[in-house]
Amino acid sequence: MQQPFGTAREVSEFLLERTGTALLEDKFDTFLSCIILPQQVETFAGQRLLTSPQEVHQVFRAVRAYHQKNGVTDIVRHCVEAAFKDPHTVAATHETRLLSGDIMTQDPYPGFSVLRFDGDTWRIASMSYAIEDRDDLNAALMSAGTTAP
Repeated sequence: MQQPFGTAREVSEFLLERTGTALLEDKFDTFLSCIILPQQVETFAGQRLLTSPQEVHQVFRAVRAYHQKNGVTDIVRHCVEAAFKDPHTVAATHETRLLSGDIMTQDPYPGFSVLRFDGDTWRIASMSYAIEDRDDLNAALMSAGTTAP
């Protein structure tokens, strides 16, 4: 199958929309279909390597619990920059704003992802987040997997 996107930005925006909606609507299977395992997750709190659907589910649940605790009703993310590194790899940065109604629940934060095309679909190969003001969100993101060097 040919990949349907003409630009790296389109790849990034597609996965941001799909994973954000899956988080908001509690659709773990959709979220998991966007992830390559093993999955590297990094924050200022450290790095984790997720190697199983169960570990991804644990992080998914922890992040959803964080959103519920903070009244998050919408996840607004947009691609800042994206570039093809080769025909099957995109490096992309994005910004996330978590909203409760029309009020931001915390400062916006940047993320960096490596996205890969497996011949059938685009998926997220790794994720890094720079969240300075919320130790509890960093802890949710670090809630599963093995410590990576």
